Amino acid sequence: MVEIRFHGLGGQGAVTLIRLLALAGDKAGWYVQAAPFFGAERRGAPVKAYIRFDEQPIFKVSYIYEPDMLVVMSDTLVDLAIEEGAKENTIMLVNDDPDKARKAYARLPYEVHVVDATSIALDLDLEVEGMPAVNIPIYGAISYVSNLVSLEIITEVIRETVTGARQEKSMEAARRGFTSVKQIKSQGKVTAGRD
Repeated sequence: MVEIRFHGLGGQGAVTLIRLLALAGDKAGWYVQAAPFFGAERRGAPVKAYIRFDEQPIFKVSYIYEPDMLVVMSDTLVDLAIEEGAKENTIMLVNDDPDKARKAYARLPYEVHVVDATSIALDLDLEVEGMPAVNIPIYGAISYVSNLVSLEIITEVIRETVTGARQEKSMEAARRGFTSVKQIKSQGKVTAGRD
């Protein structure tokens, strides 16, 4: 079983992200379980979500305390995400500027990957009520880092779920997220994904 926990801010699209990732996981042949976990629903408030992938039916329904992968959608939440729990070989994916992040995350005992999802969303004019929709670039980045679902499946899910002018922009955002990931700290091999 592969367990991923997400930390984001209300309005960044964490709940939509886990829904899209669950659809992609299903298409890739995984059994998938996804759930949001948040308190007051308001823009800018911390939001948590989780998703599990397995080759067999999933009956576990607990919160994820020690994820295989920790996705942090805002660099302001890195410390909070780590305090919530991680394990020695947890892999982190953080939305941040790679140049700035190399020094900022050197202290962490985890493998760390960074994607500047905010810049990608702004460049493609993917905003919701003035807030960059970083979820789609991160969607592509998760494909790259975890190897759980292919970029082709990611873009297929976008084609099936996103309509209008945002569809092509969203597919491009996912592609850029996939190709823009920078590994800034190594901590061992990636354990998520299939061969």
